[in-house]
Amino acid sequence: MPDNTKPFGYDLKKIRENKGYTQEIVAQNAMSRSTYTRFETEAITTTVTKYLKILNNLDMTHKEFSYIRNGYHLDEKEAILYHFNSVATNSDNTLLQQLKKRAEVYLLENNDHVIKDIVEICQALLTLSQTHDLKLAYTHAEKVWERLSKLDKWYLTELRLLNNILFLFPPETSLFISKRALIDLDHYRHFEEATKLKMAFSMNLVYLLMEDGDFTQSLFYADPLIEESKKETKYIMLAVLYVRKGIILEKLESEKDAQFFIQKGFTILEAIEEWNIKKELEQELNYYLHPDKKNKLPK
Repeated sequence: MPDNTKPFGYDLKKIRENKGYTQEIVAQNAMSRSTYTRFETEAITTTVTKYLKILNNLDMTHKEFSYIRNGYHLDEKEAILYHFNSVATNSDNTLLQQLKKRAEVYLLENNDHVIKDIVEICQALLTLSQTHDLKLAYTHAEKVWERLSKLDKWYLTELRLLNNILFLFPPETSLFISKRALIDLDHYRHFEEATKLKMAFSMNLVYLLMEDGDFTQSLFYADPLIEESKKETKYIMLAVLYVRKGIILEKLESEKDAQFFIQKGFTILEAIEEWNIKKELEQELNYYLHPDKKNKLPK
């Protein structure tokens, strides 16, 4: 596999030529053409600021450039993060175990906080799956929270970690994390990944506020999330939100509108044949609207 630590002037030259760009175009606002020529021939290096301007002129991100330089492969840490994003919400214990093992092997030669967190998150999810003991699983999630709670600001990586273990925390902690996460995510309005995370944290906030009995605030977060779900064509989320909005309106004594939204939600789920989710939401209706049948629900 290519050595990603070697000088990269030649790689930039190859990309520039493949795109049919001149040195003048790529060098503009970064450096003179003659200086850029020396940069391409690896006679000189440059600053990060100028490097990023060059990539911008090549219509390319640092992430894509690194991927190309690595032979169209992710480096090991990026590969672990990529698999974490797809596996952490998966109930397949084999995949979780494979990810955990890969992260542990990486840590044998690297001291990396995020990869350590991934090991703990995998162990938390495996423990919950194998023992159904929420408190035991939380002992691993708590180690992640111990580090992240000390940070003044969370970025996408930290928010992604928290989103995968949010349901393991006590309600008050989960509520705090969700509200703070939405504040930090507001800075990422033009990032697709941030939009998905924002929707996930907002959905959790709707649920937590319902559990806390604060139905007015829950409705405050539910309404914009309904519009966002429509925009992003997230039909399962939209259906769940309609039913939850119906429950909220029922609690706020707007019974006529409540039944309208509840039926809308169930109609969507029936149309896309999501029978298990429909069954869970029927249980949720009983939980909130029929106290005599009240049982603790999963999130």
